[in-house]
Amino acid sequence: MTTTKRATKKAPAKKKAVKKTQPKSIFEMIEESPVGMPIRIANKTFLASLGVVSRMQTEFEKFQSDFDKKFQQLVKDGEKARKRYQKEFKELRKGVADEIDETIEEVVEDVTELKDRIVENVSAATK
Repeated sequence: MTTTKRATKKAPAKKKAVKKTQPKSIFEMIEESPVGMPIRIANKTFLASLGVVSRMQTEFEKFQSDFDKKFQQLVKDGEKARKRYQKEFKELRKGVADEIDETIEEVVEDVTELKDRIVENVSAATK
């Protein structure tokens, strides 16, 4: 048996990709320095305040929506109560008017009886 040697070529070694780093901006250089700590804190504080404003706006919109629903329900309840009170007041006013009419009729009867007695007394005295 004859063996032939085959020449095997080694695959060329892959070159490591060299990442080109872009030069840092002045802001990035300052931010990484000790001077940048207050800037980072100020930036986070600003972002936190934006978050607070956003959350407050959401909660206020929810509160306003709930308030509007409750307010409309109170308006409907008020309309029902007004109708009921108006009906009761009309009935009360009619009852008072009836009482006044009855009282006037009684007073007229009493005055008429008194007048008739006076007329009888005067007639009897003049005879």
